[in-house]
Amino acid sequence: MEMLTTVALLIIILGLMVSLARYVRRRSAEDLTRRILINVHVAMAEYVKESHQTPEIESFIEGHAGDEAELMRTALINNRKFVQFFKTHKELSDKAFRDLPLSVYDEATIRDAWGTPIVFMPTMHRQIGMAPGQEWFFFSAGPDRLFLTRDDNQYSYEAVGAR
Repeated sequence: MEMLTTVALLIIILGLMVSLARYVRRRSAEDLTRRILINVHVAMAEYVKESHQTPEIESFIEGHAGDEAELMRTALINNRKFVQFFKTHKELSDKAFRDLPLSVYDEATIRDAWGTPIVFMPTMHRQIGMAPGQEWFFFSAGPDRLFLTRDDNQYSYEAVGAR
């Protein structure tokens, strides 16, 4: 009887530890993605403030009917364009990409903690999200890696506002 009680307690403790580990891992991924969004948003805000213009990077969703595979391809193109734009402005690149692990920034693309490209949106879009004042923003598709499921997407304007 004592042995069964001990085994039962060990199973309960292991279950709690696994649950806690999942929670910590999820929070860590969310925090890393939030930090990335804040970095790129602040760097872009400084550029826009100094130059009085937004870079000419088209929205990744224009002309697409919502096919997630196609959105992933165009998101990667969008991502590479804004990373290249940042790299042509050394001060932006330093602010946006400083201290990021190789797993999210490889000098050509910047990805969220789940491996999905961060996307630059030059204007709001009803399927993606709407920044205050219809301004530009960056966003992550979140843990489900689907761009059109807004409930778990992370947005730069929310991350900067919560800072």
